[in-house]
Amino acid sequence: MITILENVPLAPFTSLEVGGPARFLATARNVQELREALLFARGNGLPFAVLGGGSNLLVSDQGFDGVVVRVKLEGVEVDGARVRAEAGVDLNALVHNTAGWGVAGMEPLAGIPGLVGGAVRGNAGAYGRCIGELCEEVVALDADTLELVTLGRQECRFRYRCSRFKEDPRLLVISSSLLLASGDPEEIRHKVELTLARRAARNLQCERSAGSFFMNPVVSDPELIGRFESDQQVRCRDGRIPAGWLIDRAGLRNTTVGGASVSPQHANYLINNGHASAGEMVALAGLVKSKVLASMGVELQEEVSRLGFRAPDAVGVGKESARGAGESS
Repeated sequence: MITILENVPLAPFTSLEVGGPARFLATARNVQELREALLFARGNGLPFAVLGGGSNLLVSDQGFDGVVVRVKLEGVEVDGARVRAEAGVDLNALVHNTAGWGVAGMEPLAGIPGLVGGAVRGNAGAYGRCIGELCEEVVALDADTLELVTLGRQECRFRYRCSRFKEDPRLLVISSSLLLASGDPEEIRHKVELTLARRAARNLQCERSAGSFFMNPVVSDPELIGRFESDQQVRCRDGRIPAGWLIDRAGLRNTTVGGASVSPQHANYLINNGHASAGEMVALAGLVKSKVLASMGVELQEEVSRLGFRAPDAVGVGKESARGAGESS
């Protein structure tokens, strides 16, 4: 039987390290315990939220007046070039392990924090590769029926930083089958190290951040695209300009609201300087969006999910509902 705790601080479970407590917190180590947690929430008329690695999540200062379920399903199976990983598997550890297994394809994802479930939900990616491209199928738990469903890649509706699981919080990722390719272990290991070095050179390992706070927007202004390409000496892919470049050109690097700041190392990282409140993080995000819109003519959309906020502040998983909230990375 699952153990359910009361009034547990959530900040320690997130990379931003801000936010208030969960009214109830449960840790699910298998599908049955996850069902038990959902039944507890349903029986008490409470919303629920599934918490993964907490690396892409902003929790309200008031916390979450419902049931937060930590996912600790950590099984991995390797069958040739196919890898089946449960939602609670650490994504970065999985990437490192592929070298020993001699399976290639996940190297560009090295260094991305969080768990497999959250990565699939948000179609995490870097350097031209998204995890959705590797997913052959995903097993999910329907929070309404408590039954398992298996969805093929097309049914998952993967696209830039989004999937069916992000759009429909009723579907909770249980496991993902990744179709990779056979490769030389040393070559795979070398590519992983190159990716990590590339991230380190760009200072993409900021402490107390949620990673990229905003999605890279699609821009239609040819003049702005030309400015970016001339400045960075790269081609604009699919019309997307990095949000960090826009924030930097808007003069917002190092901008601070209370204990929250735009990182001096990477402008798309909003960081907690050690004493930030969730309210200050929200205020900083709003300031960044308004100034980028005013000076660059581009509207930024947040990649980070919110939990415990109510409209109009709620975005994504932060919206409290009887169905519950989604899953963080």
